[in-house]
Amino acid sequence: MVQSPTDQCIVLPFRAENRHPFNGTGLSLHFLVGNVLALHTGLKEMWFGWRVKKIFPEKAAFERYCRDAADKLDLLQVCRSQQVRLWLYGNFSDPSASLHFFDGQAPDARHAPVDLPVSIDDGLIGFRTQLLKWLESMGRPMPKEQVQAALWPETIGREGMNAVGRALEGFYIYSAYGGDGPLDASPFKKAVAEAPDSFMAQDLYGWALYRNKDYKAAMRAFLTALRINPAGTGAMSGLMWCGVYGKDLEEAMFWSGRKADICHQDVQAAREAGRRRYQKANP
Repeated sequence: MVQSPTDQCIVLPFRAENRHPFNGTGLSLHFLVGNVLALHTGLKEMWFGWRVKKIFPEKAAFERYCRDAADKLDLLQVCRSQQVRLWLYGNFSDPSASLHFFDGQAPDARHAPVDLPVSIDDGLIGFRTQLLKWLESMGRPMPKEQVQAALWPETIGREGMNAVGRALEGFYIYSAYGGDGPLDASPFKKAVAEAPDSFMAQDLYGWALYRNKDYKAAMRAFLTALRINPAGTGAMSGLMWCGVYGKDLEEAMFWSGRKADICHQDVQAAREAGRRRYQKANP
């Protein structure tokens, strides 16, 4: 019997230190860490994008948080209102990120923050390796069989990091607060142009195309992302939803099951969940 974890962890956007102008790098690192934690079988899946408007009811508050490291968030209050126990947050200052861990069930616990070197020269593998060691030191180890999957080479330069982060911010804003007409795809195309071999850029481009209901193009982008990172659960979710709304039951069920397999969950139950999603969307 597959055991389902109960603790959820939200990764908040990492902000530039106050002395630095806004740059998308912090948001790119936030996205990278979210994709790592999605593979952590000791944690229940929880993406920041699902909760943007619930945490920041006003768009201006979200934008202010992303741009101003001095803007504080009452984590205990947000933890209680969202009923999410664990939170990762921090600041980015080239060439490192200072990360903090908050546990809503032990709000007075003082978990030592960590300064993680951020090097693009090794495909950001060193950054993630040190991140996983830090989590392990706090009693949240990632199972060994998942560690290698979480360390795919992320081929991206500084301009690519900036472009991915800016595109991600735009995606969050459009998804949470709406917009006039379709989502502007140009920031996502720029991210792919800057970093064509980046999982993050290709995956995010897929989600932009999905948001604009271009399901066939979205599938191509997601499949490109998976060629770079075969364990990219976010891209698998995208392919599952493209199957749902593109009216392809087999695709919906296959990718739902494939994602469950990668996450060591019940594959048959996931395939049936994919079927139910398809049937609900296509009565």
